[in-house]
This record gives sequence, C-alpha cells and structure tokens, in this order.
Amino acid sequence: MNKIIQHVKLVILSTTTLLVLSCSSNSDLVFNEINQQFKEDNYFKARDLYLEKGRQLSKPLRYYTEALIYNAFNQLKEAEKRIDYLTERQHLIPDSLLYRLYTIKSDNAIKQYQYKTAKEATETILANFKIYLTEKELSDYENSFKIWSALETIPSQSIDIKGSTIIKMQKDKAGLNNLKISANNDTLNFIFDTGANLSTTSVSVANRLGMKIIPVDIKVGTITGGEITAQLGICSRLLMGNIELNNVVFLVMPDEALSFPQIDYHITGILGFPVIEALKEIQITQNGEFIVPETETAYTDKSNMAMNGLTPLICLDNRHFTFDTGADLTMFYHRFYVENKEEIDTKYQQEKIGFGGAGGSKEFDGFKINHTFNIFDKEVKLEQISLLKEKIKENETVYGNIGQDIIKQFEKMTINFNHMFILFE
Repeated sequence: MNKIIQHVKLVILSTTTLLVLSCSSNSDLVFNEINQQFKEDNYFKARDLYLEKGRQLSKPLRYYTEALIYNAFNQLKEAEKRIDYLTERQHLIPDSLLYRLYTIKSDNAIKQYQYKTAKEATETILANFKIYLTEKELSDYENSFKIWSALETIPSQSIDIKGSTIIKMQKDKAGLNNLKISANNDTLNFIFDTGANLSTTSVSVANRLGMKIIPVDIKVGTITGGEITAQLGICSRLLMGNIELNNVVFLVMPDEALSFPQIDYHITGILGFPVIEALKEIQITQNGEFIVPETETAYTDKSNMAMNGLTPLICLDNRHFTFDTGADLTMFYHRFYVENKEEIDTKYQQEKIGFGGAGGSKEFDGFKINHTFNIFDKEVKLEQISLLKEKIKENETVYGNIGQDIIKQFEKMTINFNHMFILFE
C-alpha cells in the first residue's frame, strides 16, 4: 500500500512539475514573440499580441510588457506603477530587461517633465548596465545625463488653455508650416514639427525671446555624421493663441547650424513634441488652420499612434512609420526596401537620394518609387517617393517617415495625445 501511495505521489509530483515547466515554457515563448516586436519598435503589433496571448505570461513578464505598452501609448501613470513594482523587486526579471525598464523609466519621467527622475534613471543605466550599451549608446546616455542634470532644478513645463485656439499657419521658404508664437513682447514664426524630440531655436533668437540659457555643452548629431555643440534654453512664458506655456525647454543651436545659405533659408525655431503633446489634441485643416479645440474628438477605433521615446509613430497598412509634420515629403527606409526588394529592383532604377537637416546635407543610394496607401478607406497615391536602400541609422527599425504630402490629401487631420490616434478626414 505504501508503495502504491508513493507511486501516486510521484506521478502527481511529476505531472505538477510538467505543468509548471509547460506554463513557464509557454510564458517564455509568448514573451519572446512580443519582445521581438519591442526590439523593432512595433508597439502596435506588440499590443495586439499581448491582448491575444498576454494571460500566458508570468506576472513579472506581464508587468514588464504592460510597462512598455502603457508608455508607448502615453498612459504614463499606468506605466509608472508597473515600472516601480519591478524596479523595487529587481530579482524578478533578468538584467537585460531591467536595463530596458530603466530606459522606459527615464522616458516616462521626461514626458511628465520630471527631469530629476530622468537624471536618476539615466545615472542607474550608466552605473549598472554599461555592458548592454554600444559605444554610440553610451555616448548618447552620457549626453542625456548632461541634459537632465542641467534641468533637474527647473520647474516642470505647465500649460493653461484658456479656450479654443485657431491660428492660420504660414508656409515658409522651405514649404514648412509655421505658427506664430510670442515671448518677451516679441512675435516670431516657429515650425510646427511632431518629429522634433525637443523644441529648438538658435542662440540669437533665444536671446531675443529672453530665454534663460543654461551653459551646458550638449552634442547633437547631424545628417552628415558630424556633431554640433548646443546648449539649453528655458522660455519662462510662451504664448500661442489662447494658450500659455511656462518653463518650455529649448535646444539652443549655433545660428549657423539652422542656416541654409545655399537656398537663403534660416530656421527661426521649431516647436517639438513636448509642446505639441501638452496641447492634448490638435487639428490641422487643408487651408492651413491650426486648431486646439475645447472638446476632444470622439474616436472608437484602436490607437494608430504610439510613441517611441519622444518620436511619434503611426500605423499605416500594418506597417509602422515615424510621423513628422515638419517633413514636406514622405520617405521610405531600408526596411521597406527589404520587404519589397524584388519589385523595386525590377521596376525602378537606382539613383542618389539627397536630403538635409541641421548641420548640412548628404546623399544616399536609393530609388524614386510610386506607392498607394489605404488610409481610412481612402486610396492615397504618392509618386516619386524617395526610398533609401541602406539604413541611415544603426538602430533604424521603421518603414519610413510620413510627411505633409499625405496630410494635405485630406480636409482635416486630428492628432490626439490622450487617446493616441491620428484621424484623417
């Protein structure tokens, strides 16, 4: 009898062990599938996979996954809860995930203007996770540490929206949309650019608008592969229609870095993501009106916008692109080429593609192609889209960058940062 009982116990124990191993194996498989999408910055697919299979994850992996998804879809308080839970119980996840979690912790803090927290998270990465950093990433984190250290005593950006605002945008010499902003009893046109991680201006304009300059040397990469040394500026009060923003952080560049003498063009300033996101919802009409409504637009579909750090992403035709209202034209990248290589090589002739940015311009091997998007049940045809054959950045993951040539094919575009959608009508 004892032998039978022992045998039964052994069978139960073995079965239980198999069940635990099976659950653990399933959890790891599902997590690896989702995590691969995180590595590719495809938060849309990661979200969908999590909704489908997330229940199979262990609690630590579930919290980690939720932290990244909540952060990407701008639900920062929810992300913060998961981040705090795991960083207080660091033994629950491997160091490779803990490193990524601290990068999200820093990003989450930046988006809430908690510069000291961003500094501390960056400091932790530099102290404990250098093994995971490339030389370029190490340099970037050291640069970021300078930025957040310089800002740690600066009050958080705040906003007061005193009613709906409608501003008629003006096209500049480069064809980019500009908004009138006022500061220090002066009014200037600044480019409206969702693709800019930080608002940017030149030294002369910063002085003209009475910004407080923080003397810290920040390295800014250029399209030519070089670097420019910039500083930080704080605009204590910035007005835009019926909107008042306080303590707005600007990257302050040398005047020559924002000048393009070959076309007699100079950038006065750029309003970047931290200012635009603070507005919660903006609308842009085909006739050039910039609207901040009192009541947000109703939207019931899945979010088609996510944030990779401070860079907006849009999901079009199940592909993820960066979304840049400061770009006149859409451009496709290496990933799009790889996915459509046979068709592109057959139909199009390779040529040099040139484009510029702060610090100059550069040429890349590529193609000029035609492509049709399906956007909210409308066929949007683009011709002569520049496609770059090779990666222009080591960590490039997206299919391309969406510009104004798509936006202007619709009567109105709405960008909502509360519910994370871009609506074309």
